[in-house]
Amino acid sequence: MKKIFLLVMGAAWMLHSCSSDSNKINEKKAIPTKTTTIKTEKVSKTYTFSGTISSVKKSTLSTRIMGQIDKVLVHEGDKVEKGQLLVALKSNDIVAKKSQVEANIAATKAAYKNAQTDYKRIQKLHKSKSATQKELDDITTHFLMTKAQLKAAEEAQKQVEETLNYANIRAPYDGVITERFVDGGDMANPGIPLVAIESPNKFEVIARVPESEIDLIEKADSVTVLLNHSNKVIKGYVSRVSPSSRFSGSQFEARVILEPTNEQLSMIRSGIYAKVELAKGTEEKILVPSDLIINRGQLNGVWTVSSSGHAMLRWVQLGKSFDNKKEVISGLSNGDQLILECDSRLYDGLFLSLN
Repeated sequence: MKKIFLLVMGAAWMLHSCSSDSNKINEKKAIPTKTTTIKTEKVSKTYTFSGTISSVKKSTLSTRIMGQIDKVLVHEGDKVEKGQLLVALKSNDIVAKKSQVEANIAATKAAYKNAQTDYKRIQKLHKSKSATQKELDDITTHFLMTKAQLKAAEEAQKQVEETLNYANIRAPYDGVITERFVDGGDMANPGIPLVAIESPNKFEVIARVPESEIDLIEKADSVTVLLNHSNKVIKGYVSRVSPSSRFSGSQFEARVILEPTNEQLSMIRSGIYAKVELAKGTEEKILVPSDLIINRGQLNGVWTVSSSGHAMLRWVQLGKSFDNKKEVISGLSNGDQLILECDSRLYDGLFLSLN
């Protein structure tokens, strides 16, 4: 009986000793760690609208006459100067007509000059009673007729010159050729596009605003524009907002003038898709410092403290960026403990000593 008692006491002492040693080991494993409690923060509330970039100044050039195209002197991407010849139509018949008009002007000018001389002479004779009233009336009629004929000939000359201008299509301003619709030998018809040109120095975004958010956006509002192809952000402002969605479904058209830097200007092209972000009001969001986010493939996570005081990597869904912080859409809640610093390499289950 005494031996049994001693064995029981020995076993109890060993269990107590092991438990104490285990606690000491666990205490030694607790790693000093600096943490912070997650709280929602007030940030600007943003609204996003999709749109397409377009040049503010753009033109599609055509002609008012019918004729065969002699030559097209430009291609897409060519930089041109104001007044530069872009497309030439065959204009032999117009040139011939111009010569006829010029000959007619020369003849009518001579007739007008003679009629003017006779008119002045008869006027003097009439004052001295040397010419009758009928003679004065006849010469006056002849003088006015030659004057009208000269004016008509000059108007015909202007029309021919204007027609000749439409046979030579020139750049209306400095710009870049964006489209060439015809080639030499093609037939040109009134109103049919020949080439398209745009100015490369000023761009806008033509955005669509849903009717549920149309009251939020106003002229002169400052916005940011995200270029889809490069993820670059450019500043801009709202230049105008359409008051009607009659011809665009249930969406209203808003135009945003871009204000790029010189470096950003080279990234902008007409037709590029973009997102317009408008900040109005505030809302509560969970934000975490960007340098605390762990990236593993397409997954994003942050180190947190579990309810038992151990390190735990939690996967989160991220949203927008706010300066040096990222929005957490899901995966974290108010009151969660976020690990800021740790004296050891973090891994799931690491026992922490919180500061």
